[in-house]
Amino acid sequence: MLLNMTIANFKSVKSPQTISFEAVKDSRLPASKVMEINDRLNIIKTSAIIGPNGAGKSSFVRALEVLKRIVMAEDGPENPLQGALTGTTFAYGIDKATPATISIEVLLDKGEEGNEEKPSIIAIYTLKANKEKIFEESLYYLINNSKKLMFERILTDDGYSYRFGKYYRGEKKRQAAKLPENRTSLAGSARKGGQTSLELYTWFEKTLHILPMGVSTKAEAYACEMLKAHPGWGEQILNYLWAVDITDISRIEVKTNDKGEDHLRFTHIYVNDKRAEGYANMFAGESLSLRRLVVLGFAFFEAFITQKVLVIDDFGQLLHPNVLCHLVEIFENCDKESQMLVVDCNPSLLRDGLLRRDAVWFAQKDQESSTVYYSLSDFKGAKGRIPTSQRYMQGAYGSLPIISEFWFVHDGTPVEAEKKEEVTDENA
Repeated sequence: MLLNMTIANFKSVKSPQTISFEAVKDSRLPASKVMEINDRLNIIKTSAIIGPNGAGKSSFVRALEVLKRIVMAEDGPENPLQGALTGTTFAYGIDKATPATISIEVLLDKGEEGNEEKPSIIAIYTLKANKEKIFEESLYYLINNSKKLMFERILTDDGYSYRFGKYYRGEKKRQAAKLPENRTSLAGSARKGGQTSLELYTWFEKTLHILPMGVSTKAEAYACEMLKAHPGWGEQILNYLWAVDITDISRIEVKTNDKGEDHLRFTHIYVNDKRAEGYANMFAGESLSLRRLVVLGFAFFEAFITQKVLVIDDFGQLLHPNVLCHLVEIFENCDKESQMLVVDCNPSLLRDGLLRRDAVWFAQKDQESSTVYYSLSDFKGAKGRIPTSQRYMQGAYGSLPIISEFWFVHDGTPVEAEKKEEVTDENA
């Protein structure tokens, strides 16, 4: 499970900014929306980053994408940093060679309360790199809140300086001597069977799921993969669509064409003649909103049976606000210890009772046009009956777009919209 993430000098973020998924200790907030790990730690199930367009909400999603891409990069001559970090360093900086920093805290094992032989383990992994090379990389473990070094790698004038902690299990000096400057020690050690690195590497590989937008061939391929692996989910996806008032689809199935390519086919019923066989439509021919809903549904199902961290950018894209809120409710009802981080402009996610206050984060630009993040829990709960979403739209929490007038100029002459003649009873 993801506990905290900090980024700096990355895209629109300049100074270090942290978003936390640890629940604050406040008895006024609903306990049903958190996962209890031990008496010191509760983790929020669903979190949201909200703010205007261009405020830098998605920078955290991109940072997770970049980190996963670098860690999971296959061995070979290509530089994974080049493709992952090009154009991602602070957008308003002068020196584009200054490295970006990404740090995450991940709960690897919640342990057993009172059992010293099975402690809780939190991995703290930090990567500092630009598109050419890695400057710093480190992995620490918090073992029952005691911080222990696993490995540390720092670039010096004489090459890389390494430190290894006594708890580290994996190749050390031989691995360090052969590692290129554009490859991570985490991946290098994990692929050689290093147990300490392998635990976090596996989290990147199998638990962290950054969803595609939901309308592309990549999204369709994911949906086909899920349905082929779990044929019973065909009926489940129909029930899920019924839950959001899409009731004219009777079957969803995978069809393989002559080229061996899998595609998703939908069978629609005729509303006026339900006895008829209906008509078929392929994934690419369906509405964008339906495609997105189906991909989200399969991602949810996967998170319902195995622990996942779902990260969804533009969560409300193409979706009705009521459907958006209902999707959160569906995910929240899952008993599996999975998490979801969503990013959106839609203030409907601020509907009272939907998310905890410490689960809502706002993004806005400061005086330097750098993104800052802050939590709704930083504000005192409002007294009275004004909904949180309404208070947000009134400017109580900031993170609103600054709207100004606009005129289109053609050949140096402003073009004003034609004023329609008012229709009155006299000239009607």
